[in-house]
Amino acid sequence: MSAPDRIRLVCTDLDGTLLNERGAVGPLTHAALTEAARCGLPVVCVTGRPLRDALSVCRDVGTDGLVVCSNGAVVAEVATGEPLRCRGFSRRRAGTALARLRARLPGLVLGVDTLHGLFLERGFEKLVPDCWQHACVPDAAEVPIPGDGVLKILAVHPDLPGPSLAGPLIHPGDGVLATCSTPYFLEVAPTGVDKGAALRWLADYHAIRVAAVAAVGDMPNDLPMLRAAGLAAAVANAHPSVRRCADLILPSNEEEGVADLLSMVLSSRQEEIR
Repeated sequence: MSAPDRIRLVCTDLDGTLLNERGAVGPLTHAALTEAARCGLPVVCVTGRPLRDALSVCRDVGTDGLVVCSNGAVVAEVATGEPLRCRGFSRRRAGTALARLRARLPGLVLGVDTLHGLFLERGFEKLVPDCWQHACVPDAAEVPIPGDGVLKILAVHPDLPGPSLAGPLIHPGDGVLATCSTPYFLEVAPTGVDKGAALRWLADYHAIRVAAVAAVGDMPNDLPMLRAAGLAAAVANAHPSVRRCADLILPSNEEEGVADLLSMVLSSRQEEIR
């Protein structure tokens, strides 16, 4: 575990972590983000949200610089929306994966996340509260996708919660990994595409050691990021697996725990300067 005074970059999840239940940041968090920007401490939002949603949130809360979205598949500039890094399925591989998932579990409803939008099959939004902005399609495998293809695949089932879908859907040798950012659906990406890989890329981009990065999250999709970071933090409302992985337990997202982390890092940096 790295000491707070050695932290040079903070990576934070959005939903359930930086954002409160109203989808906003509280006054303490807003003040801490402002102070971090003033002191030159980069704060990067690392989220499972699609690019368009992630950009909108970052601009609303006032984080500039970079954003990581789609569970690490994309790194983009907040100001321009321009992707700097993109990893995902080729169109051919995505088609194979979608067909395989559908064959393994009848009743599955699928979606695809792309640089050009989120496309969900009919009925998906009825099974997922507060569903991200999307286009409704009859068949996720038939979405015309220009460019680099599919960033991740989403799967929901009317009778099974998201985490329970991994067993029947993901088999050894598939070349994919599965995770959850909500209890409702499963997210599937190529092996090696996760928040941890994105954190390591960010460290290289900022020319710092991975040990100088702090990360904070709340759900299983945050685990690769926490395991890669020099300082791993979880908010008090985090999933048990995330709390077990953390070096530091912060107050909940409703109590603005990320503000505590930022204040701790900034205070330690000031002490180091003195």
